[in-house]
Amino acid sequence: MIHKQVVNHRQIAWLVGSLLMTGMMISFLRSVVQVAKMDAWFSQIVPACYALLVAYVLAELVRAYPGKNLFEIMFIICGKWIGGVVNGLLLFYIWVILALDIKGAADFLHISLLPQTPVEIILLVFVLVLMYYGKTSLEVAARVNEIYFPAYFIMYLLLYFLLMNEYSIERLEPILSTSLERIAVSNLLPLGVYGDVLLFGAFLHASSESRLLFAAMKHGIMIVCFTTTIALLILLGVMGYVIAGRLNFPIYILVQQIHLTDFLDRVEMILFSLWFPAFSMKAIFAYMAFLVGVGSFGGQLHYNTFNAPSGCFLVVTSLLAFSKVSDIDQFISYSFPLLVLLFQVPLLLFLLIAARRKKREAGQGLIPKGTKLHRFYRLMVWGGVISLAGCILTILIGALLRDKSPASGMATAIAYVCFLVIGLLTSYGEMQALNHGKQRLGRPKQQGKFRQ
Repeated sequence: MIHKQVVNHRQIAWLVGSLLMTGMMISFLRSVVQVAKMDAWFSQIVPACYALLVAYVLAELVRAYPGKNLFEIMFIICGKWIGGVVNGLLLFYIWVILALDIKGAADFLHISLLPQTPVEIILLVFVLVLMYYGKTSLEVAARVNEIYFPAYFIMYLLLYFLLMNEYSIERLEPILSTSLERIAVSNLLPLGVYGDVLLFGAFLHASSESRLLFAAMKHGIMIVCFTTTIALLILLGVMGYVIAGRLNFPIYILVQQIHLTDFLDRVEMILFSLWFPAFSMKAIFAYMAFLVGVGSFGGQLHYNTFNAPSGCFLVVTSLLAFSKVSDIDQFISYSFPLLVLLFQVPLLLFLLIAARRKKREAGQGLIPKGTKLHRFYRLMVWGGVISLAGCILTILIGALLRDKSPASGMATAIAYVCFLVIGLLTSYGEMQALNHGKQRLGRPKQQGKFRQ
């Protein structure tokens, strides 16, 4: 069944937020803390830059191959056989993401909330939810995500105020005292999680404006970078790196420390009620991408044919792939970044060259040059570039300073957070400027053919 769908820029940004941020909150942050200790909150800037590179390549593919998704583009560029092999590798990569998410969520629910329920039952019920959404389209998941992700984001920003009586800045000092090598390694570990943004390649056919797609994905990536940094700051300030590095579910234990009154001491249940739907949207998004990839091999216009077989396949293989929680944590922290570097980087380089070599007509830009809106757009773009460069330079300068006094460390920390805030605000301004330019040109909303 072919039908048109509308996924606007805000929905894309928030889908990126759910896709990248919710998965890191289970057990991944423990490995980052183990490596970088009290400076683990500097670990998000390099993977965010990598995710921006992936978003840029996807935007170039939208411009070069409008109305085509990543699987179709691979068949066009590489032909039937080589393209089939590459698409098979892409499906394997998506399966790895799904297996990690499904098994990780099932183990988390079994250990923290449902200890008497078998993991197999929890996993089966979760996959049934994925199969239910597999009958719909990305538009449905995006609209559901609009309900939960903003509340989830605001809840994380409120964690500092809710834990203010437990917070101690001394647990972070001396700031940037960890070696630069450890900070660099901690920036490599999240590459596997941030590489999940490649899943948007399965839905490129639902996008028509490449620049607006890139700006929306950029804003979502900056939301994840900023929020995860704040979460790490709170985690380390409340528990310290020794305790945080030993916990299986550090964020869940962190929220358990909130005690507002004598009768409201289970605030983690409120956060969980917001986290689980947002995390489910991530798994649903990956499952839909898997269905799109499977359907591309058979040329099926109705992807629901593969919904039931794919769900049964995921139930069995997820149970066999990762038997323990520690296996999932070790794979996400150390094997997954290596998989991303060995598979995604050559693929992205190849796709970028192919997109640049394809001849295409030069279309009218979303924002006419010389206008006030264009000047604002350029200011936002350069503000984002300067903020990212400023974050990296702040880490380098702060780590190389011989004087590790509390004053210098606090100054570098404040500068780093300020650059992050500037990057978040400028990415929003860039996205809004392009959206206003699109509306002034009178172009229709972002539409495309969604084959599912």
